[in-house]
Amino acid sequence: LRPPQVEARTLAMLRGLLHQLHSACTRLASGARAFPSSIQETAGHVRHGVEGVQACLARAHSFHDLSELVLAQSRDTVARAQLGIEELLEHVGQHTPLPWLVGPFAPVLVEYPEDVPVEMSKWEGCVTVG
Repeated sequence: LRPPQVEARTLAMLRGLLHQLHSACTRLASGARAFPSSIQETAGHVRHGVEGVQACLARAHSFHDLSELVLAQSRDTVARAQLGIEELLEHVGQHTPLPWLVGPFAPVLVEYPEDVPVEMSKWEGCVTVG
C-alpha cells in the first residue's frame, strides 16, 4: 500500500473506533441516570468529548488536514474520556450490589426449611457454592 492509502485506511479505522466509543458512551450516559448527578455529568462529559473528536476527524481527508493543536487536543480528550470511564466503572463497582451485576448464582442457594428434604438429583450439573 502507498502512504496515502495507508493514511486513508488509518483515518477510516480511527473513525470506526470513535464511532464504537461514542455508541458505548451514549449507552453509558443513558444508563448513568440511576446514579448521582456527578456520575451523570462525568458520563455526559465523556460523550461530549468523543463527539468533539469525531467532528474534527470527520472533516479530515488526511492527517495533514489536522493541525498539531487539534491532534493534541484530541489525544487529551480521549485520555480524559478513558479516565472518566474508569471513574464510572469504579463507582459502579463500589456502589452496586453484586447480585444486580451478576444475577443469582444458582437455585441451590435458596434456603429451604430444614424439615423439607432437598432432592439434589434435580440440581445435577449446577455449580454449588460452599
